[in-house]
Formats: sequence, structure tokens, C-alpha cells
Amino acid sequence: MTTRRLFVFLFVIALFAMAVRETLDPDMWWHLRTGEVILADGLPRYDVFSFTVPDHRWITHEWLSQVWMWIVYVAGGFTGLMVVFAAIVALTFWLVYRRTPGRPYLAAFVVLLAAIASAITWGARPQIFNLLLLAAFIYVVEGVRGGQLRARYLWLLPPLTALWVNLHSGYLLGVVLLATYVVGETLQAWLGPAGEPTLSTRQIRLLAAVTGVSFLAALLNPNGYHLWIYPFETLGSSAMQSYIQEWQPPDFHFAIFWPFAAMLALGVTGWVYSPRRPSFTDVLLFLGTGGAGLLSARHIPLFAIVAAPIVARSWWSVLAGTRVEGWLAPGTERPPGRLARILNWSLLLLALLAAAAWVGVKAGGNDEAIADRYPVAAVDFLEQSGLDQERGYNRYGWGGYLIWRGIPVFVDGRADVYGDDFLLYYRQTLELQDDWREPLNEFNVTYALLGKNSALATLLATSDGWQERYTDDQAAIFVRAGRN
Repeated sequence: MTTRRLFVFLFVIALFAMAVRETLDPDMWWHLRTGEVILADGLPRYDVFSFTVPDHRWITHEWLSQVWMWIVYVAGGFTGLMVVFAAIVALTFWLVYRRTPGRPYLAAFVVLLAAIASAITWGARPQIFNLLLLAAFIYVVEGVRGGQLRARYLWLLPPLTALWVNLHSGYLLGVVLLATYVVGETLQAWLGPAGEPTLSTRQIRLLAAVTGVSFLAALLNPNGYHLWIYPFETLGSSAMQSYIQEWQPPDFHFAIFWPFAAMLALGVTGWVYSPRRPSFTDVLLFLGTGGAGLLSARHIPLFAIVAAPIVARSWWSVLAGTRVEGWLAPGTERPPGRLARILNWSLLLLALLAAAAWVGVKAGGNDEAIADRYPVAAVDFLEQSGLDQERGYNRYGWGGYLIWRGIPVFVDGRADVYGDDFLLYYRQTLELQDDWREPLNEFNVTYALLGKNSALATLLATSDGWQERYTDDQAAIFVRAGRN
């Protein structure tokens, strides 16, 4: 094994280890239960988990991801989910690395920075499939653009779109990406300097056809044409944009967003110092996804994946002909001697053992991490007291966990199911607005499961109409006076 190959293996193992996370995503719980429901009863068309909106239509756009998550859970528990989704993340950024100039070292640095920037959304959640399939699309198109793949490989993209649309409604990212390549490469062919690498006119036409067929392939899902409309309904939801944290713009006062800022800065400075102008395609992709990331933190991972090859390409142009270029991408490597081979294999084995040990550490602390994030003991009390059979008002972020425990919820993370009007109605109580009692009375709520230090908990603790029945360091349960 050569040193360069060892470096790539260690790089992928490091990506995997970085992506091993406790199973703490608030939506993971209802995703798992939905997968169980689909396998048992088929695809639900209306809400089956709440007592508040059972008449609301539910477009289960992530059904295949949910079935997959449930199968993985049944086979390997939460540890299985950790390992599988970490492997998906590692595969995603390996595909990005394979299409990033300056391999091995410059490419690895840029892709590692991109991975760190995207880590804010990692976990056992269907959105991870968006990252994988976006990387797969870039792998194919950039492969054709750079001459590593023949143009006929573009026809892999419509079947991948059909798969993507059943995994997540984010399939539209792939279609938009292809359309951007078509526009950018057309502009480059018309207006760009002669001799610059670009798709040929024939390849651009083929890509345009593939884009159209990919859009039509999105119809191959149980919800049909509704998934053409669904992404725009989500983007147009004012309640989701206002109240769901990952839909908020990044706040650069927090260090978790600094890698994103670094990617933006590297891209712009690379263009400034590069002796070659960036292509129209690179400009459209970088500015489009970068702008989306500035509008919503949820889009930062998409920018990171799209931007990594662009950033590396600009800096590779800056470093071309310098001594640094030889360090970052050395030429043909001599076959290692016997001692070097033994050392390289030993290092690889140690890295694999370290990654396995890290998985063990994360798995061993997973239950404690869940108990720190979710009201595990409070829900135990609900079950022991029989209150789990009553109607309760619950904190939004805990709704998924309550679904996991089999408790009907007032609200949970399926904001698209509840709709803007209901979410605002829910917050009428949470934020102690005028007539804050109205939602509790309308839905005949018996108990409230709240954060211990929330404003609503403080008010109920002093109210004659409610009695505190349970409290711990995390949660409090209040029951209407006169109810058992």
C-alpha cells in the first residue's frame, strides 16, 4: 500500500468517525415510527400520530428513507443507525473528493473543510440522502465535464432522480443543479475564452434532455405530481421559516458557522488571485448555493458539497507552477519497500480499530445523551400514571419522542402536516399570547409536558387551574385541577 493510498483511506475513515453521532435528531423518532407504520399498514395519507390534526393530509415524501431507517433500526438498533448514516456521510464526501482538483492533499483539505461546514445537519435523518445524491450528481456531471466519464453516463441521473424523489422531496436540488450546468455551460461556450474546458454543444444538448427527463422521472412516486409542488409549499411556509431553527440564517457569532464563512472566503479569494477567470458554471453554482446558505442554515451542507470542487479548482490555478503544487499533488509515487508497506498497513489497521472504538464510545453513551435531550423520565411518569392515554400539550421539539413512545401528540416536527395556521395557534399558548388558554380548552387538554424553566411552566405553577404532578431538572408535567 502506497503512502498516497493510505492517506486517502485515513481521510475516509476520519470522515466516518466525524459523522458518528448520537441518535438525537428530534425528527428521527417519528421517522422511525412512520417506517414501521408503512411496513405494517401501507403509506398513510392523513396524520396518524396527533389528536389535533387527524384530518390533515400527510404527503409522506420521505417514505423510502423512513422504511430504510426502520429496517436498519430493527437489524442494528440505534448503533446501526449511527454506523449506517456515518457511512453515508463518508461516501458522500468521498464522491466529492474524487471530483475535486488537487488530489490528494489540497483536495482533502478543502473537502474536509466542506465536511465540517456541513456537519451541522448530520445525524440519522432523511436529509442525509440529499447530500449523498447531490454528491452523486456532481460526480457524474463533473466526470463528464472533465473527461473522466463518457457522456452516456448522464443517463444514470433520471433513475437516480426517481430514487431520490422517494427518499426526500429534496430531489428538486438535483434537477436545479442540472439546469444550472446547462445554463452555465451554454454561456461558457458562447462567451467564455477559447480553449477553456467545457461541455461540447452535443453534450450540453444531452444534459438538457437528461434534465427534462429527470424532472419527469420525479413523477415516479406514490404522491405523483404533488411532489412537484410540495418543495415550493415548504419554502413558502412563513411559520417554518420563522420558528424552525435550521431554517434561520446562520449567525456567525457561533463557531459552528465559521467553516461556512471560511468556504465562502476561500472561494472568493481564490477567484481574486487566480490567473484564470472562473467559468460561468462555477460562478452560478457557487453564488447560488452560497446565497441559499446565507438565507438558511439548512442549505449550508448543499453549498459545501457544490463549492468544494470550485474552491479547490480556483486555488489549484493560483498554485499552478509553484513549488507548493508539487507538495500538494506529487507525481507518480514509487512502490513502497517492505518495511513501508508493513508500516502503512499497520497504520490503517490502527485507524480502523480507533474508528471501531469510537463507535463503541458513542453507542455506549447514547442512552445517556437521549436522556439529557428528551424527557425520558417524565414520559415514564406519564405511562405509570395513565396520563399517556389522555390528551396533552407538549413542547414542539419533544413531539417526535412522544410519538416514539406511543403517545398521541399535540404537535411535533412535521410542520408541513400541521400547517402555518395551526403552528401559530400552538404558539398562542406557548408564548402566552392573548387567549393563551383557548388551544388548551378547544382540544380538551388534560396535561402539559413542558420545559421546566419555560414561561408557560412558570405561569401554570402559579395557576389555580393546574397542578404540578411531576418535575425534574429537565421537564415538568402539569395536570388540570380536578383531573386524576
